[in-house]
Parts: sequence; C-alpha cells; structure tokens
Amino acid sequence: MHIKFGLNHVTQLVEDKRAKLVVLAHDVDPIEMVVFLPALCRKNGVPYCFVRGKANLGKLVHQKTATCLALTEVRKEDFQDFETLAQTFDKLYNQNDKARKTWGGGIMGIKNQHMMAAREKVREIER
Repeated sequence: MHIKFGLNHVTQLVEDKRAKLVVLAHDVDPIEMVVFLPALCRKNGVPYCFVRGKANLGKLVHQKTATCLALTEVRKEDFQDFETLAQTFDKLYNQNDKARKTWGGGIMGIKNQHMMAAREKVREIER
C-alpha cells in the first residue's frame, strides 16, 4: 500500500488523478490550507473523508502530524475492503449536497428591506 502525505504532494496527486482516496484531518490550522481539497476531490472524482486529529494521520506516516494523506495503490487482497470504503466515503462526502455550503437564502436584513422599500417608493413617485 502506498501512502503519500503532504499538502502539495496530495494536491498534485489529485490533479493528476493518481490518488485513489484522500484523508483529511479535521483540526488543520489555518483551515484555509486544506479548504480547497474537498472541492478538488469532488471535481476529479476522488473519494475523500475526514478523520479526527492531525496526530492520528501523523502516526500513519511516522511523523508528528500530517494534514492530509492520499492512498495511491492498494494490495490486491485488500482491494475489496478498499472499494467498500471508497464507495461509502463517496456517498457520505462527494455526493452529499447537504454538506455543501449554500450561500444566502434570498432573505434580506431589515435595514436592506427598508432601503429597498424606500427606493420602490421613489420609483412609484417618478412614474
């Protein structure tokens, strides 16, 4: 099994479509470092998941901490288990529209509502 780690390395593997599964830590600070990876994984069809703690990922790669890692190859005897995990993660994260952030709801704040009403009154007077 080949595990690659490091943000730049994992990003390159996902862009080249060589990553089979991406694992992200939930406590990366600053979060802006890895916030683009789920969208990139969705775009390239790579299943991804979140795990608790950078230290847990670090243990896998014999480091103190690791923000993310990618699996590039899996042994043939473990391939069936890997496929079930990949399908589960794909369903939970990649295809989950509820998990995506939706911006706005079309509801304006009270100040903005008053401002728009005043503009509409001015338009009515001009007509």
